[in-house]
Amino acid sequence: MPGKILIIDSVPTNRIVMKVKLCSAFYQVVQAGTLNEALNIIRIDEPDLVVVGSENARDNEGLNLCASLKASTESASIPMLLLTARTSREFRMKALQAGADDVFAKPVKEAALLARIRSLLRTRDVNEEWRLKDRTSRVLGFAEQPISLFENQATILFATPDKSTGLRWRTHIKPLVPFALLQKPLCETLSAMAKIATPDAFVIALDASAPEEGLRLLAEIRARATTRHCGVLVVLENDRSDTLIDALDLGANDVMAHGFDPEEMAVRLSSIVKHKRFRDGLRRNVQEGLEAAVTDPLTGLFNRRYALPHLKRIAEFSSRTKRDFAVMVADLDHFKAINDRYGHVAGDRVLEVLSGRLRDTLRPVDLLARIGGEEFLIVLPATDRATARNMADRLCRVINREPVHIQKSDIQIPVTVSIGVAMASDHSSTGEISGTALLDHADRALYGAKSTGRNQVTLEAAARPVLNHTARGH
Repeated sequence: MPGKILIIDSVPTNRIVMKVKLCSAFYQVVQAGTLNEALNIIRIDEPDLVVVGSENARDNEGLNLCASLKASTESASIPMLLLTARTSREFRMKALQAGADDVFAKPVKEAALLARIRSLLRTRDVNEEWRLKDRTSRVLGFAEQPISLFENQATILFATPDKSTGLRWRTHIKPLVPFALLQKPLCETLSAMAKIATPDAFVIALDASAPEEGLRLLAEIRARATTRHCGVLVVLENDRSDTLIDALDLGANDVMAHGFDPEEMAVRLSSIVKHKRFRDGLRRNVQEGLEAAVTDPLTGLFNRRYALPHLKRIAEFSSRTKRDFAVMVADLDHFKAINDRYGHVAGDRVLEVLSGRLRDTLRPVDLLARIGGEEFLIVLPATDRATARNMADRLCRVINREPVHIQKSDIQIPVTVSIGVAMASDHSSTGEISGTALLDHADRALYGAKSTGRNQVTLEAAARPVLNHTARGH
């Protein structure tokens, strides 16, 4: 089933007719005649969308139902459509302010209604997906920062057939919204997008006689990585169902089917921006959670959780392409003595500086990770023995070149590293190359460098130090 829809209508016949229409589109449908019945259904199994039926626009039955559902924590996030026998601008504004996402006049145009339902369910699916990812991050202890909906002023870009229309719309809506407002003719919007900061939402005015240009812009917005998360409000000059359906199916968040209306646009834009900022916050929390999961908080380097799977992928690539690669384990010499003599704050600073020197020396394609207290994994893809040896030598020189200055205590701490190196080609004859096995070989080579004096490089295949530097302060 593509979604579960709850119909709330006090008239049984209306519920039955609407159920037939929705079931024919393969939606799962449940019914309620009163608010209490609806809330009971929502508590048991939350629907994906609510359709509220109101027999007469002059009474407040439908408006009260919408307001009550939005006021309940159990149903506040569920999208809502309000169907009524007669509509007016005044009633439509009241319905939007009461929490309805849109209003349809009876008899309902079925194709347009189904397009709006598809649009709302698509948005709800995206929201729920990011909510689930965010909850997962929080369970794992990441992404604890609260979501702020309006940390910066939102920006709206008006894309209109001509400049004068955009200027007029901006002038009328500016007193009604707290947003920064930009305006571009439709024909210039795509080229302008590369030169300006990405807006939070677009308002696209469709020319009734030639809507194709505006619809192409909408498709481009949804296709581009920089703008696909932006809100989009489409404005029609007249209530053309075919164009409305095209706009919704191409990804518009909302459609004003009755032309430009400043107050209505302000309400719809506020809702679009609110939901867009909420999704941005969820995405940011998830991204920060993912980064926290694979990043060492002190040095900013990758951690073991990221490094080992990545090493495995490099080994698999090397096996397929028959290209050699190097695995190194670098260990800061006498780190315990540094902590004991200067304190753990100074020790942390030494690790930060060491990490920066390693990062600045290695190539962008190389893997650098902190896999232990003072131990670092370095992987050089597509690298032969001579290049690996030269790089290891260079790393030793860079680390040993100058001491680490601790500004607060005004002390200089000399630092050196020992490095063990293992080459994939030395083990490829035994079958598929194992990244974990190479890490073990590099670790044993490191032990050799440590046991024969530190501040040097040992190549595992040679089983002896190939480079030796006189360490300072040892």
